[in-house]
Amino acid sequence: MKRFLLLTGLLLAGLMGWAQRPLSMPRFFSDGMVLQRDVKIPVWGWGEPGSRLVVGLNGKTVKTTVGADGSWKVYLPKMKAGGPYLLKVEQIPYPQPSIPYPQPFPRDGKGILEVKNVLVGDVFLCSGQSNMELPIRRCMDKVADEVKDYSNDQIRYLKFPHQYNYVRPNDDVRILPWQNITPQNCSEVGAICYFMARELQETIGVPIGIINSSVGGTQVQAWMPREVLATFKGYPEELAKQKYHQKNWPDSINRVEMKAFADWERTMMATDTVLNRWRAADYDFGRWQTVDVFSDWSHGRNGSYWFETTVTLPRELAAERAVLRFGAMKDADSIFVNGTFVGNTTYEYPPRIYQVKEGVLREGENRIVVHLMSQSGRANFTKGKLYQLEVGGQVFPLSTQMHMAVGCTMPRRPSSTYFVDTPTGLYNAMIAPLQDFPVKGMLWYQGESNQGNPDTYADMLTAMVGAWRKQFGRNFPAVIVQLPAYMGTHDQPVETGWTKIRHQQYLAAQQIEGAGLVPTLDTGEFNDIHPQDKNLAGRRVAQQMKRLAYGDKGVDCDVPKPVSARVAEGKVIITFGEVGSGLTVKGERLKDFAILVGGKYQWAEATLTDGHTVAVSLPDGVTARTVRYGWDDYPYPSLFNKEGVPVPQFQIEAK
Repeated sequence: MKRFLLLTGLLLAGLMGWAQRPLSMPRFFSDGMVLQRDVKIPVWGWGEPGSRLVVGLNGKTVKTTVGADGSWKVYLPKMKAGGPYLLKVEQIPYPQPSIPYPQPFPRDGKGILEVKNVLVGDVFLCSGQSNMELPIRRCMDKVADEVKDYSNDQIRYLKFPHQYNYVRPNDDVRILPWQNITPQNCSEVGAICYFMARELQETIGVPIGIINSSVGGTQVQAWMPREVLATFKGYPEELAKQKYHQKNWPDSINRVEMKAFADWERTMMATDTVLNRWRAADYDFGRWQTVDVFSDWSHGRNGSYWFETTVTLPRELAAERAVLRFGAMKDADSIFVNGTFVGNTTYEYPPRIYQVKEGVLREGENRIVVHLMSQSGRANFTKGKLYQLEVGGQVFPLSTQMHMAVGCTMPRRPSSTYFVDTPTGLYNAMIAPLQDFPVKGMLWYQGESNQGNPDTYADMLTAMVGAWRKQFGRNFPAVIVQLPAYMGTHDQPVETGWTKIRHQQYLAAQQIEGAGLVPTLDTGEFNDIHPQDKNLAGRRVAQQMKRLAYGDKGVDCDVPKPVSARVAEGKVIITFGEVGSGLTVKGERLKDFAILVGGKYQWAEATLTDGHTVAVSLPDGVTARTVRYGWDDYPYPSLFNKEGVPVPQFQIEAK
């Protein structure tokens, strides 16, 4: 009898322990999601070992039993595009037992998961760094008219917040909610994703889901699985380091770095001779020196700098709402108008566009004070940006001559670890949890952070795409965005990290089966690493997706590329494929062609001979066979197809 009671007690304890473990799924299985059509649909999660489940969607159901490890997974049958549907996971009650012990599985409907408003259509995985993340709100000067009245419930967007794990792949991933597209909620949607999805949904006519798993300032190595990265030189040693095996490594480093940064900032605030003093009614700004803000006013010294300028307004504009544009600056800023704080930015790249509320401005002189905190590198204001006050439909440019005071100079701010950019960390946290969730294709916009080590980029990207395809269980198309024009134009051909990465992206697109390259040489901005014209770039991506994922053979889906080169009669004859309706020259003549002569590249004359052929002239006696095109940080592309797509930066050898 005692033995029976002991066994019964153990059974009851085990069952009661089971009952405390909830039924759950990965967080991206949530209201408003899109599932991939025409393939078996995996649905998975966790629950009580041994419990029975039924999973249903669109009238189709599959039963399963939770495994001993607490996990479960089913595959729903293929479905056509449609919805909205209800995805339901429900525990199946066990029969009434013969002895009155507590029930381990709910009998009152609580063991149910419901995902509402589910669409079945085409899902695209978008990844990379900041140009993939760049939201609509950062592009409004370029795209405001496109988004202000646009709504589409058939487009659903999901963004993964930044997260990382260097030690092992995660089972789940933090998310922001799935959202449809409206003028009110699109401001945080990745701009290139937005325009790609619009083009695809409007032309293909099925629901489109976008999963944006991207993190600014990250290298390709962060997105690669450990076992794949370990095949590259130097990485077995890197991956043997403690941080890849110690779960609390980021916390231990972060505590030390945060204290050092706090001490640096505290010292700056304590020694700043201008901070708060400038607010006094009798403060004399006339004592500050006058500088041109685009000159070298910092002399390479970090610290706290203050700038003052004024704008004079007529009575009819006083007290109105306004927009202050103050270009961009390195590094962080806080700006005040008539003593009222109007905004701040913590890093160098975003354009400073601040709203000035009603009642802040006044008739006559309005004072603008800028507090710029230089943390590392050379402090500066970015040329070519807008520096102006916009009020009542009028624009008041700001003078580049401003008063400046040095609050204090400081040593360079103590360095901090950018944890999300550690190799393998983003793959483990932001790709691996997707398991084999089906996608129609992937978009990759990254490379800016690899310009310091570009030589292995194509091979790494090729390996990364292969690893992702293996994980997802399908050879989905991969579209790669070639970096846009940025920084300066040079008198002679140059080879920089930026041009090398473009070339590596070009090579990767050739190496990866089922890959396409989207050139953006004509969408760049010399003074902004984040060009705003994501509308044109996104629609070009959509054209490549139509070609690769949907088999569209129309000329609108072509991207011109060189397919062969030969030497004839003192010229290198380059033949292009996928030219659409044919090649054309923009501008007075073809530019940016260069040939290799004596170990150095030099510009060469080139002529478009027909709709798919270019002849590059060789100097007398030169038998060079290597030709480059667009090989500059900021080239001015001249060779396009008639559909308006530029030829990408490339290099080719004549046979």
